[in-house]
Amino acid sequence: MSNNYLLVVDDNAGIRRLLYEFLTQEGFYVKIASDGLNALQQVKDEKPRLVLLDMRMPGLSGMETLVKLRCLAPETIVVAMSAYIDVNDIKEAILDGRIKHSITKPFDLVELRTFVNNLLGTHSKECVG
Repeated sequence: MSNNYLLVVDDNAGIRRLLYEFLTQEGFYVKIASDGLNALQQVKDEKPRLVLLDMRMPGLSGMETLVKLRCLAPETIVVAMSAYIDVNDIKEAILDGRIKHSITKPFDLVELRTFVNNLLGTHSKECVG
């Protein structure tokens, strides 16, 4: 599998489509999932380098999905996304190491591009330092 494979997990079809189109244009191989169970199946099938994971989803919550995803693919970078981040949940998840990265919706696509490229180390070498 390509080492620039990203998985976007969000129950909002508009956000999935926006991120899919934007990240594909940025040169990433992008797959989408509308819920935690679908996301976990995709992670089992093909280990993504990075998962953009909505924290507020019906069914399997983002936090429940995150715990299972960590077991399936501990090396995968996970970015928690939420418009309504529960500060205590996020703080607790950061403290125990479940979440290292988070972004708040709505996000700026230029900032998202920089954020994802920095996490994956795909920015040009001339810019380092």
